[in-house]
Amino acid sequence: MKKLLSIVLICLALGGVVFAQAKKAPSLRNRDPDTLIFVLAAEPQPLDPNIYTTSNEAQVMREINETLIGMRSDDTFYPLLAETIPTVENGLVSKDGSVYTVKLRKGVRFHNGNPFTADDVVFSFNRILHHPRSSAKSMFSAILSVVKVDDYTVKITFGRLKDPEYATIAMNSWEDRAKYMVPSPYGPALNILSHYCSGIEDKETVEAAGADYGTKVVVGTGPYKFASWPNPQQVQITRNEDWWGGAKTIAFKNVVFRTMSEAPQVNNVLITGEVDMASNISRIDMGNLEKNGLIITTNPGAIIWYCAFNMNSDLVGQKKDGKLDLSGQYTESDSTHLRRAIFYSINPVPFIKQIDIFNGYATPANQMMHPGFLGYVEGAPVGTPLAEFNEKSGYYNREKALAEFAKLSPEFRAKLRPESVTMVMSNVTTHMKIANNIKDQVKTTLGVDLVKVVPMVNAQIIQQSKTGDGYDIALKSWFTPTMDPDYTCIIYGGDSIGTGMNSALYNNDIVNKNIQIGRYSVDRKARGDAYFKAQIQLMTDKPYCPLAYENVVFASHPRVGNLDQAIFKTKLVDIHLLTKLQ
Repeated sequence: MKKLLSIVLICLALGGVVFAQAKKAPSLRNRDPDTLIFVLAAEPQPLDPNIYTTSNEAQVMREINETLIGMRSDDTFYPLLAETIPTVENGLVSKDGSVYTVKLRKGVRFHNGNPFTADDVVFSFNRILHHPRSSAKSMFSAILSVVKVDDYTVKITFGRLKDPEYATIAMNSWEDRAKYMVPSPYGPALNILSHYCSGIEDKETVEAAGADYGTKVVVGTGPYKFASWPNPQQVQITRNEDWWGGAKTIAFKNVVFRTMSEAPQVNNVLITGEVDMASNISRIDMGNLEKNGLIITTNPGAIIWYCAFNMNSDLVGQKKDGKLDLSGQYTESDSTHLRRAIFYSINPVPFIKQIDIFNGYATPANQMMHPGFLGYVEGAPVGTPLAEFNEKSGYYNREKALAEFAKLSPEFRAKLRPESVTMVMSNVTTHMKIANNIKDQVKTTLGVDLVKVVPMVNAQIIQQSKTGDGYDIALKSWFTPTMDPDYTCIIYGGDSIGTGMNSALYNNDIVNKNIQIGRYSVDRKARGDAYFKAQIQLMTDKPYCPLAYENVVFASHPRVGNLDQAIFKTKLVDIHLLTKLQ
């Protein structure tokens, strides 16, 4: 009897522990349980995937406009608007790897009832590559042509420039591409076809809507339909009951996207049950989120934070005869030494640990390539610039910083007044805190308050980055939604100068050559070796200071399930894959 009583008491005690650890979910505050409320960090641009590229509108668009190929959270591919994945084995990829024949899914209709056909595919890629306002054209620059074979078949030919000299020529039509490009294999073909900017649009609707497309009129084939955009801070979508993939699999009938840029406010509305899911949370208060019943999900990310030194800057750049040096073979100058002095003054570890910035949910970055990607340089090879890196302080080296600073000529040093070096960043709290950390570190190391912190809206920074006007350093973050190194190379490839992506306006022949090898090869070893060489040269020239690889962190209401399958390394979420647990 005593033994039985002991067992009962133990079971009760264990049950009490479980009960004590159970967390009450936040109340939904009298809102519709069929509606998911998702927080965006900034106002989205127009919902036009062929034209606009930032993650905020991408989060909305990926539910409305589907791509030909889909990518899962484990980086594997599956067919979306394509019937099957093209391969050499199934005869849908040419033996040389340059031509992809895509069989399109039949019976798919746009949200307005129009049938989806090959004409819409050709139209969409034409807009991506040739529309004057397209921000995505450099990402898809390896596409030579997209041709309709029949109503449900297209041929996509990848290519490369006939001559590297053509890199500065604007290609505004398929005819231009045929004139200056030749067919070529393209390593990340499937990756780029899964990029959200290649979401297929309805040709008839886009042409009829004109300037209203993307704000008042939005049409796709996806699991959700555009419902309304009542104000700049809120977008509403609703389940597509006629979705070809099966509407019954979609847990939430409606989704409301709310823009909230201040992280403490985001935490508060999560705790009060006003919203269901957010990634731009205050890391300082994550324990309180869990205490109030929220679920914290964290995964390694494909996100890098970095400083881009403007090579068109008189102070930290690389100019020749007063102009941006595009030779790729730099001669050391005063601006070279100041750039290195600032580079060696920056230690990312303090703000990685800082509880109101990353709170440890990041690791110091030693290069511009993401860990785990093809071509990532493992370790710190002896004799390379990466050997200067250590996990405790990044590339920070006070002695080297001061030595470079001491090399400045008296004439150049006389130009360096307080806050003479302008650092721009997005006017988001986290960005500004990191920038102020860097400002203080440079002041402490060099003994001069050199850096002026200037917050801006992100669209303005992108515009300025096309020419390098108005800043010396840009604090940026970049994510690679294709999970392929070629996409990361966009931010430092010479052919990206003028697009706003290459904020450093960096151009180096060795880097450019190896990017081309990596891009136009299907051999994994050849690609890996090429990206390896590019990283070594980048860290030699130091147009960038890699800061941190950020983890993806989401806080969500416990009623939201299937997070591991729906959340990507880029902070994007396939909302239609989420489940409703309560």
